[in-house]
Amino acid sequence: MTTPLKDQVALVTGASSGIGAATARRLAAEGAAVALVARRRDKLDELARTIRGDSGKALVIQADGSA
Repeated sequence: MTTPLKDQVALVTGASSGIGAATARRLAAEGAAVALVARRRDKLDELARTIRGDSGKALVIQADGSA
């Protein structure tokens, strides 16, 4: 399997659900280390565990960018 995004970092906002979570999983599968950003810490932690369980790299950043 090739990893075209190896050694790259992706910042994914809205990563706790939906399109953001799917994007983060895909980027990690392609080899990127992902920074997961959203308001819901529990969902971010769950996604990070999934990514790490698949040998990916994930950093959780709880933030509200709506202000």
